Amino acid sequence: MNEVVFNIFNKEKERPTAATADDRLSLVLSYQRSDIDERKLKMFQGRLIELCDEFGYDVVGEVEIRPQSRQRDNTTVLNASIPVRLRENQEEKSTDS
Repeated sequence: MNEVVFNIFNKEKERPTAATADDRLSLVLSYQRSDIDERKLKMFQGRLIELCDEFGYDVVGEVEIRPQSRQRDNTTVLNASIPVRLRENQEEKSTDS
């Protein structure tokens, strides 16, 4: 059941699936460089989704990664928020391994 909502510009878009998540995983990492490029952020996002899958979680919305530069110690802090739901067939998967 996909609900449709309207934004302020009257363009249709689907209701965010994160609203239906059972849980939200949060992760904070400190990257020892002041800069991080978009390609590395996309790779990081992809790997987080793979890890959720490996641990039996379905990602049910947009994975949000917010880099924040800290000039005082020349690092970038990555804040990741991942809406997840425990996979229903998790027991079957763990017995197959």
